[in-house]
Amino acid sequence: MGIGRNIYVRRHARAGIPGWALRRAIRWIFYDFRWNDRNGFAMFIGRSRKCRDMRRKRSAYGPSGAGDLDMERTVGKAERKDGECCHMTSGIGLGDNGGMTIATPERYAQMLDAARRGGYAYPAINVTSTQTLNAALQGFAEAESDGIIQVSVGGAAYFSGQRVNDRVTGSLAFAAFAHEVAAKYPNITIALHTDHCAKQYLDEWVRPLLDHEVEQVKHGQEPTFQSHMWDGSTVPLGENLDIAEELLDKSQAAHTVLEIEIGAVGGEEDGHSAEINDKLYSTPAQGIAVAQRLGLGERGRYMAAFTFGNVHGAYKPGVVKLRPELLDEIQTTVALAIKAGEMPDPAHSLDVAPGKPFALVFHGGSGSAPEEIAQAVSYGVVKMNIDTDTQYAFSRAVAGHMFSNYDSVLKIDGEVGNKKLYDPRSWGREAESAMAARVVEACKQLGSAGHALN
Repeated sequence: MGIGRNIYVRRHARAGIPGWALRRAIRWIFYDFRWNDRNGFAMFIGRSRKCRDMRRKRSAYGPSGAGDLDMERTVGKAERKDGECCHMTSGIGLGDNGGMTIATPERYAQMLDAARRGGYAYPAINVTSTQTLNAALQGFAEAESDGIIQVSVGGAAYFSGQRVNDRVTGSLAFAAFAHEVAAKYPNITIALHTDHCAKQYLDEWVRPLLDHEVEQVKHGQEPTFQSHMWDGSTVPLGENLDIAEELLDKSQAAHTVLEIEIGAVGGEEDGHSAEINDKLYSTPAQGIAVAQRLGLGERGRYMAAFTFGNVHGAYKPGVVKLRPELLDEIQTTVALAIKAGEMPDPAHSLDVAPGKPFALVFHGGSGSAPEEIAQAVSYGVVKMNIDTDTQYAFSRAVAGHMFSNYDSVLKIDGEVGNKKLYDPRSWGREAESAMAARVVEACKQLGSAGHALN
C-alpha cells in the first residue's frame, strides 16, 4: 500500500501539486486503509467517528486508574485480522457496540448517573428467547428509553437449547444476537446483564463470563456484558460481602458493574425460593456494612438490591407488604455517616445524587402498587427487574391467538387447518407486540420514557 501511495504522490507532484500536501490529504482520507492479504485486495475503511472515539476513550471505572484503558495505546495491539478496523472485528464485545446501541462501560456509567440525577429508573427486562429479546428492544425504542435486558440462570441455559443446557453458551448466544439486532435501534442505549446468580452457579456461569471479559479488556475490546448480579441472599451477610468483594475486583478489571442483593426476596424464581417473613427487610446497619466493605464507588461501580418486602412471582393485592421507606432509611443513614466523617467517600457518591449514596435495584416488583414503585424510585432506585408481567403479556397474546383461531391452528374433523395462522410468525408477532407494549408501560411508570441519552 505504501508503494502505491508514493507512486500516486510522485505522479501528481509532476503536475505541480506539492507532494507534502498530497501525503497529508491521503493520510487523512485513508486513516485506516490496510492491505487484506487473505483476499488480496485493499479495503477502504475510512476515518470513522467510531475509530476516533475508540482511540480517545478511557475507562470510567475508579479514580485509582486501575481500570483505565488507553485506547490510543492499546487498540493497535489488539489481535485482529489485517484489513479490519477497531469496529470491524468479528465476535462479541470486540471493539464495536453497533453504533452505541449496546452500551460501552462509559455509556452505562452515564446511564446510571443520569437516572440517579433525574430521579427515574430503567426497566430491566428478563428475556428467554430471541423473540422476547426483540420485544424488549421494540418496547424500549417505542418508549424512547434506554434500558437493561437480562438473562437469569434458567434463561441463560434455555437460550443454549434444551439439549445443550449450558449457561455460558446461552449467555454468549444471547449477547451475540443482541449486539447484532440492537444495532438497528440507533436512538437508544441498551445494557446487557446477567440476573440472580446464586452461590452454586458462580463457577459455572458468572465467574467464567467475567474471566472472558477480563481477557477482552486486556486486548483492547469491550466486555460482552455491562453488568452481572451476585445473589448472596441465601448466605450470611459476611460471606455475601466476602464474595462481593472478590467479584467487585474482577468486575473492575472487566469494566463491568456488579449488582448485589442484601436481604432475601420472597417467592420463587428459577428454582430459587425464600419464605415471606422478616428476612425480606434489609436494615440501615446492613447498608453501613456494605459501604464499609465495598466502598461507595472508589473500588468499582456496583448497584445494591436492598430488600424491603420484595417477592418474586404474581400475587393478589395485599399479599406483598412493601416498605419502600426502608430504602430512604438506608440511604439517609449512610449519607449522614459520610457527612459526619464516619464513612470515607473518595468517589464523592453524594455529588451525583445528594443524600443517596447507593444506586439501588428493585426486585420482585410484579403487582406492586404504582405509588409504592414511585416511592422506591424517589429513594434512589435506578433499575427495576420486570419478568412476571412481561412473561404474561407475551403468553397471553399467544393464548388469545390460539383460542381465537383454534379451528385453524389445529387439524380438526379431517381438515388441514390454516398454515398462515399456525405459522409461529403469526402468533409470534402478536406476542412480541403485546410484550413490547408492557415494556413501554414500564418505561412510563419508572420515568425513563423519553430520556434516551442519544
